[in-house]
Amino acid sequence: MNKQIEEGIPDEAEKDRLFVTALARGLDILAAFRADDANLSNQQLAQRTQLPKSTVSRLCYTLIKLGYLRQDTESGLYRLGYGVLELASSLLSSFDVRAHAAPLMREFAHTHQVSVSLAAADGIDMVYLETCRSSSRISVQLTVGSRVPIATTAIGRAYYVSLDSEARQAMERKMAGRYGTQWSDIATRLQQAQQSFVEHGYCASFGEFESDICAIGVPLQLPSSQMFSLNASVPMFTFQEKNMREVIAPALVNLAAQIRTGSRHA
Repeated sequence: MNKQIEEGIPDEAEKDRLFVTALARGLDILAAFRADDANLSNQQLAQRTQLPKSTVSRLCYTLIKLGYLRQDTESGLYRLGYGVLELASSLLSSFDVRAHAAPLMREFAHTHQVSVSLAAADGIDMVYLETCRSSSRISVQLTVGSRVPIATTAIGRAYYVSLDSEARQAMERKMAGRYGTQWSDIATRLQQAQQSFVEHGYCASFGEFESDICAIGVPLQLPSSQMFSLNASVPMFTFQEKNMREVIAPALVNLAAQIRTGSRHA
């Protein structure tokens, strides 16, 4: 949930008379919480949002009153409130694909002993909508709501390669702003991902996003024209790259086809 924090409010938004900066700052507070954060202090929120602590305090007070934050009376630390959960639940329920995909994903995870996830794009990140883990005691721990970059992950690259050239170029301009001097190398790897998809029908990321994780990703375009992507991921030491490419990748391509078919007949 930290996309806005990383990229900041764009200059054109600041000049837009319809843009409500105070609202954007309040959403920045909510976006500062990450999947592994139980509680955050006023100082931590100020650091992550680059806002004055006094501003953070006022915004948090308002968010508490509205039910989007809670504050521990003893420690003073903040945590997300049930209002956020209600919003998230409403959002997730709007994705009909989850109902069709989840049973197939669970079977896939159990059969192949991998974690398999479904994600949608949000800016230049992917947000996990559904994830199923194998029965293995060792698995990838990303879950619903986790945010990962498009540029360096298999699930993100699978979405990137599905875009038309105009949409890709627009996304690349945003990525260039985020990655700065690293962009040239990242752009090269995205070109390689595009070529890999053309040749093999999938994208891969072996140790690029997380050094101990290998993943395969495929795009998932539904008959409704909604675009998502799927990945299968495992800790590096549990699978060989050859097995991921020769066994898991074709199985994941088939899983995407099954989900598309199920969505068409729903």
